[in-house]
Amino acid sequence: MPGLEVVGEFTVPAPGALRRSFQALHIDFGVPVDADGPADLARFTALYVDLRWPPTSALTRVVPLEALLRQRTWSDHETLLASLRRYGRGCGVGARYVEGILGRLVEAADGCAALPSPADPNFLCGLEFASLAAERAHFERHGLDLEAVEQRVRLSPGELLVFDNLRTAHGRAGTRRPEELHQLCVGYRSLDTDRQRTLSRRVLAAFEPAHE
Repeated sequence: MPGLEVVGEFTVPAPGALRRSFQALHIDFGVPVDADGPADLARFTALYVDLRWPPTSALTRVVPLEALLRQRTWSDHETLLASLRRYGRGCGVGARYVEGILGRLVEAADGCAALPSPADPNFLCGLEFASLAAERAHFERHGLDLEAVEQRVRLSPGELLVFDNLRTAHGRAGTRRPEELHQLCVGYRSLDTDRQRTLSRRVLAAFEPAHE
């Protein structure tokens, strides 16, 4: 792999941006299911609340992928990948399909499509669920107990949280003030398609049973 570098730096939420009381579980920059050219990928994400800010009420939700996805049995890797690609084509995303929303990856792996279609011109990514309860129910329908593995972290001013985007998904419970959170994504710029597939396989390995 090439050397790691900063691929994204944000202060969120932006002033005037839509703010909700939760954020769906996701993987920053997404999983390249179908790669058709070079792309940036985020390997690690760091979250930081400035020391000068008052304490936040929001909680960062962190879900270890293996702990969640190995609660049940899935198809073999090739069948799983075919299901994901078929799901992407059904969503009308074109030749290149990158999926960041964990709930979509789960339903795609299960061969169904109940969530709003990204092909809808009124659809906004990240608004798949109306509430935390709706997201939790979605995972339950696929045989997954989200509450059993989800960890919640309240970042105090001056604290830093770093997680691995190949092993975890993250989201939020609660509302953040505008520009409350600094987010830094470190990864690979213009990663070629072969290396994208390598990283994709590492994420999708969470669907495979643990080796004895």
